[in-house]
Amino acid sequence: MKIEAVRIQSFKSFDDSGWVELSDHFTVLVGQNNAGKSAFLQAFTSTPFIANPHHSGLLPEGAAAPESVISFRLKIDGQELLERALHWTSIKVPTSQDLGEGVLTKHFTSSHIHLLEMRHGTNNFRMPAAPAYGLFDTERKPILTVQAQIDRNERNFGQVHIANMNEPGDSIPSIVADVFTRTTFLFNAERYSIGRCAMESSDRLAPNASNLPYMLLRLNKSHNRMEQFQELVSEVLPSIKRILISAMGTEVEISVQSHTSMREDLAIPLNECGTGVAQVLAILYVAVAYPAAQIIIDEPNSFLHPAATRRLLHVLRRFDQHQFLLSTHAAEVIAATRPENLILLRWDEEQSESLITTNSGEDIDHVRTSLGEIGATLADIFGYDLVVFVEGPTEKACFPLLLPAGNRTAINFVAMREASALTSTKPQALFDIYANGVASSALLPPVTRFSFDQEGRSEQQRADVIRAARGAARFLPRPMFENYLLHPVALSVLLQRLDGHAEKTTPDAISRWIDQNYAKHPVKGIPNTSPMTCDAAKLLGVMFEELTEIRFEHRKVEHGEDLTRWLLENDPSYLDELVAHIKALLV
Repeated sequence: MKIEAVRIQSFKSFDDSGWVELSDHFTVLVGQNNAGKSAFLQAFTSTPFIANPHHSGLLPEGAAAPESVISFRLKIDGQELLERALHWTSIKVPTSQDLGEGVLTKHFTSSHIHLLEMRHGTNNFRMPAAPAYGLFDTERKPILTVQAQIDRNERNFGQVHIANMNEPGDSIPSIVADVFTRTTFLFNAERYSIGRCAMESSDRLAPNASNLPYMLLRLNKSHNRMEQFQELVSEVLPSIKRILISAMGTEVEISVQSHTSMREDLAIPLNECGTGVAQVLAILYVAVAYPAAQIIIDEPNSFLHPAATRRLLHVLRRFDQHQFLLSTHAAEVIAATRPENLILLRWDEEQSESLITTNSGEDIDHVRTSLGEIGATLADIFGYDLVVFVEGPTEKACFPLLLPAGNRTAINFVAMREASALTSTKPQALFDIYANGVASSALLPPVTRFSFDQEGRSEQQRADVIRAARGAARFLPRPMFENYLLHPVALSVLLQRLDGHAEKTTPDAISRWIDQNYAKHPVKGIPNTSPMTCDAAKLLGVMFEELTEIRFEHRKVEHGEDLTRWLLENDPSYLDELVAHIKALLV
């Protein structure tokens, strides 16, 4: 079975989602906290479904809210439907005079689309329209009912009887609902305490995975599948060497063995393990034990370490027979799943409801490739209010230190790759890449800015960049960031801490050295009239070598951060021009 689409009406933060298409393999929900991601996933909880009507600010205070209704468009293979029907004793199916008993062949040998509605209560499913299933046209409406006994020995239908009924009986909705509830699993972002359960006779995992110990005990009968399960657990959580299943009187318990000696006394009960281990075991059990399932996971990054999250998702991508629906606010989840369908949720205060944008990333691979062209990743841009692309790693490390006090905007500074060469030779190229490959994605923050050095760019080239950026780009007033670090006292403190030769690295000695050497390091296209207009990066490189007699070299990122911190603490006004540049980027 595959869930082709879902419609959520009057449930939690949703008024009416409309039909939301899901992909056959991976669909990922993204959005900020409280945007409705968890509510969307909870709409798939069917045993039982608890109504929670949407209360809109657009309705009068105290007005009755509409009934919660969740609708599914399901595609089910006839053989899968037959396998479920074989657990019954008899079934009833509507038919027409022309089709007769042939309706059974139609239903149980080929795939069909079924519409199913879920309302408050246990197994409260119904078909929202006449049970035509695409088998009858408007001229041949079903007026007869096929009543068929189930022959489990022959794995087919036994005695068949056709009755003329005003209200044709129909077992198909219940069989479809049975398939849906037995193969759909929701894993919430919470700590699971499922390490021990009663010995029972269930043949499926409970919706909350509470009977996982017993289901793993059953899985032991299939050596190959159990070994596959064990290998996958160790792949996702390398510290786990073996999952142990033990009978404890009338109960079954799961223990985790992390010691290579496999000593019995070193095994740890699952309920004493860290958060996320139980979810991993339950998710992997479904992936291994079920021929096809719908696996729904709420924010896997909230209960797993980022590395474990990536390993779990890479494992799940191998199971093409399953359908996965995940929610996240982490870019690494999007990158690891490479979803066929990406859905953006956001809360609309004016409409008083969660709104949905489908295919919000358009072509995720295209977005990822485009970001790669400018040296960025999905993780760099997803989840931020503002992204500032900067000249290099030094600016990426130092600019956050210069943000205004009390800033509440989520800002990320991203180092571009070869920004100087790109904008000097092809000033339009960078912004074409961004606009054509990235900016159309709803994943991106609403505000994006670019900060460039003047280094290597003529006045005309700078004008071309500003024009191409349409107001999104700013240039440093000085040739490069390092021009703001030529502070003799700050450099003296740093060099004396590194080398200890006080006589060569006093503030006065450093000031004299700068005055004697800055003219040797000009920047192309910029008159070199003072240390504030020279190639400060090269100047600092030579300074460190000469004044420490090559014992230390200038490390741009590390020393740039050290000098910036010292200046902020001891002479903040020296950086006023740079701080003003960063404030302008945030507008």
